[in-house]
Amino acid sequence: MKKKFVKDSCVETTDVVQPSNVNAYYLVFGGHMISLLDKAACISAIRHCESKVTTVSMNSIQFYNPAVVGTILDIKASVNRAFNTSMEIGLKVTGTFPNENMAVKDICRAYMTFVAIDDNGKPIPVPAIVPQTAAEKRRYKEAGIRREAQKELTNKLKKRIVR
Repeated sequence: MKKKFVKDSCVETTDVVQPSNVNAYYLVFGGHMISLLDKAACISAIRHCESKVTTVSMNSIQFYNPAVVGTILDIKASVNRAFNTSMEIGLKVTGTFPNENMAVKDICRAYMTFVAIDDNGKPIPVPAIVPQTAAEKRRYKEAGIRREAQKELTNKLKKRIVR
């Protein structure tokens, strides 16, 4: 299977926060943000493996600044690491605030896991990814650390569950 580069999976998309996307405090709904992240991550995963994919987990999302109506959201996504049938996608959202002299702020960062699937919904192998830049190599290594930590947590919790 052909190896791929991170740049092959890069997605950059833009959205603007509309009145229907906010809560009673005029701040973007977390669920709306997650929907935008899921779409961008899905496209990134498809570009990497060139097959159908499905979301397996949202591993983490950290919000740094609120986005209000009118905020222009710039969403970046790329594959951090490919495993056997799964991929970790890293996402970063920045916001441009027209009512604050076009100030740009970090809105959130997230990590999601996707699995490549065949026409029957069964997992299939994905191409390896070759990190090239120092940042890509760091994200690749960190993805492995997050995966091992998640496996350890899952195993610990399985032992505690009484069925």
